[in-house]
Amino acid sequence: MIKKIDFAAIDFETANYEPTSACAVGLTIVKKGKIADSFCALIKPEPFYFVPQFIDIHGIKPEHTAYAPDFSEIWPEIEKRIKGLSLFAHNAPFDQKVLLSCLRFYGIKFEEPEFFCTCRLAREQWPHFPNHKLSTVCEKLDISLKHHQADSDALACAKIALKIMKGKED
Repeated sequence: MIKKIDFAAIDFETANYEPTSACAVGLTIVKKGKIADSFCALIKPEPFYFVPQFIDIHGIKPEHTAYAPDFSEIWPEIEKRIKGLSLFAHNAPFDQKVLLSCLRFYGIKFEEPEFFCTCRLAREQWPHFPNHKLSTVCEKLDISLKHHQADSDALACAKIALKIMKGKED
C-alpha cells in the first residue's frame, strides 16, 4: 500500500516547435499516495504562433490564448503546487525541456526538480504492452483519458505513476 508518496504530474501542450511555446499546462498533485489537487491553465505561448498540426493534436487555437497570461504570470500558481516535489510526466524529456526553457526565457530561478518518466517506467513495468504511448497505457490500465488535454494527461500520468509504485510494492 502506498502511504507517504508525494509528487506532481505535469503535462504541457505547445503551440509550435519552440520549447518556450507552452500554450497549456496541467498539474495533478499527489499527497500521501492520493490525488490531492489539480491545476490547469491556458498560456499565451512565446513565440506567439501556432503550427496547424499542433492545433490538430490538442485543439488549442491562437484565439484561445491571445489574452491568456504568459508563463511568468502562471508560474506562481505552478510553483506553489510543485515546490519540493518530484515531477512525473509521460515522455518526461519533453515536459522537462518545456518547463526549463520557459523558466530560462522568463529569467525565473527555480531549483530543477527530479523528473521521472512514466513512459519509461511503464515500459519496464509492463513490457508486454504493444507500445507505451499514454493512450495505450491508459487503455490497458483502464484509466480515463482525453488525450492532449493537459489536465487529463497530467491526471492520467499521476494514476499511472501510482499504479507503478503499487506494483513495485507487491
